[in-house]
This record gives sequence, structure tokens and C-alpha cells, in this order.
Amino acid sequence: MNAVRKRNDAWHAKAARIAGRAALYFVLLLYTVWVLAPFLIIILVSFEPDLQFAREGFQWWPDWSIEGYTMLFDPENEFISLLGTGFINSLWQTLIPTVGGLFVSGLAAYAYAKWEFPGKSKLFALCLLLMTVPLNAGLTSYLFYNALGWTRGGAAVLPIIIPGIFGSMGTIFLIYPYVKAVPTGIVEAARIDGMGFMGIYCRVIVPLSAPVFVAQFLFGFVGGYNNYSSALLYLLGNEDLWTMQLALSQLIDGLTESGAWLNVKCAAAIFSMLPLIVLFCFSQRYFIENVSAGGVKG
Repeated sequence: MNAVRKRNDAWHAKAARIAGRAALYFVLLLYTVWVLAPFLIIILVSFEPDLQFAREGFQWWPDWSIEGYTMLFDPENEFISLLGTGFINSLWQTLIPTVGGLFVSGLAAYAYAKWEFPGKSKLFALCLLLMTVPLNAGLTSYLFYNALGWTRGGAAVLPIIIPGIFGSMGTIFLIYPYVKAVPTGIVEAARIDGMGFMGIYCRVIVPLSAPVFVAQFLFGFVGGYNNYSSALLYLLGNEDLWTMQLALSQLIDGLTESGAWLNVKCAAAIFSMLPLIVLFCFSQRYFIENVSAGGVKG
């Protein structure tokens, strides 16, 4: 009887595990559909003729056409010129603060993790406390930069670039555990070999902590590339400095006033997302390594 009871208990436990796993996969599948459905709809609408959409509405299987992309890339419409300028502006306006801020934040994390100096723990705690203070509130920062003369003409791009170069405590906080996990013996050996602070950071710390640096670069680039509010606040009056998101918004607003060309709008939205998709594809391995390492450290 005991053996039969044990087998039944084992069977029930196995069935419960299978049912739980099936329920989990079902929820994940629903979530995946929920997340990807808008993207799929945008792709389908971009290939749907404008007249068909006006006559029949959205179709899951439209009369496939590249009309939207033809209109988007037609030089006479200047759509692609506007988005191309926005892409170039987004690239340099995002890369400069992202790379510079990541470098500075990594330096700070290295100093907090591997160097001893008076008041280190108190300073680190103070920096963590400052993370809760909204120092970059929109109106407050605008008034500050306006007083500096950074909101007029070509200088209007400075509030978007300069603050990010100095890094952020959030990035320092996320890099710190990975630098802390680097064996101190390696750092000491590098010092004995004559490496200085910057040499150890660039040739030891960064390579050994590459996954977290790549992941933070990905987060920073995506955040900067999608930053619409700052571009709207500082760059709206300077068309030569428009970012991709601002150019895309102006393009969509202009097409909306005409009451047509929804396929062109969707094609433009897909075009604006391509850099982020390509970036994620190339950095996916490092991103997954960062998440996995973070789970192990946790």
C-alpha cells in the first residue's frame, strides 16, 4: 500500500509540475502576443495599399503593396531626407553622452569597488540618496539651461549632450557589483606590473566586465534614441538639429493633416526602429550574459 501511495503521490506531483509549466508557457505566450501584436499590425499596415485601408480598414491579409515604402523613399517627397537627417542627429546626440557617461560611470564604479579613500562609504551612500531627488525635472532644468544660454540656436543641443557625459548614479550602481566581483588579485598584479588607475580600468576592468558595459550601453542608447521630450523642449525651433523621434513626429503630424497615407506613417515608424533592432541583434549575447550574471550575483 505504501508503495502504491508513493507512486500516486509521485504521479500527482509530476502532473502538477506539468500543469504548472503548461500554465506558465501559456501566460508567456499570451504576453508575447500582447507585446508583438502592435509591431505586427504596423508591419501589415505598412504593406497595405492606402485605398484598401480607407475602403476596408485594417486587414490581416491585405493586398500586399510597397506603396508606403515607395512614397517614403521617393526623393520628391523629402520624407526620407527628413528622417535621414533625424537619424544622423540622433546618432551623434545619443552616442556622445552614452559613451562618455558610460566611461565616467565605469570609472566611478571602479573607484568605489577597488580603491580605498577617506569617506568612500559615506560618499557612496550620499550618491545613492541623490538618486531619489528629481534633479532633472523638466521645467527646473529648462530654467537652469536657459540661464546659461543653452536653449537658443545651435547651443540648444547642449542640454541633451553635456549632462549625460558626466554619467549617472544609476549606471554606477548597476556596474558596481560586477567590478566588485573582479578578483582583487588581478588588480593588484596589474598594479605591481606598473599599471596606473586608467590602465587597470581600460585593460582589466572593462574587458572583464564587458557584458554589463554592453548592456548599459544598450539601455543608454535606446533611452537616448527614443528621447522625444527633450528634443521637443530644446530643438523644436531648430530643424537642422531634429532627432529621429522629433522628425518622425513632425512627419506623422503632417501626413495626419492630409488624412491619408497611413501606410507611409507605418513604414516611417519601422524605418525609425531598424537601428535599435540591429543594435539589439548584435549585442544580444552580451545582454543575456549580463542578465544571467546578475541573477547569479543576486
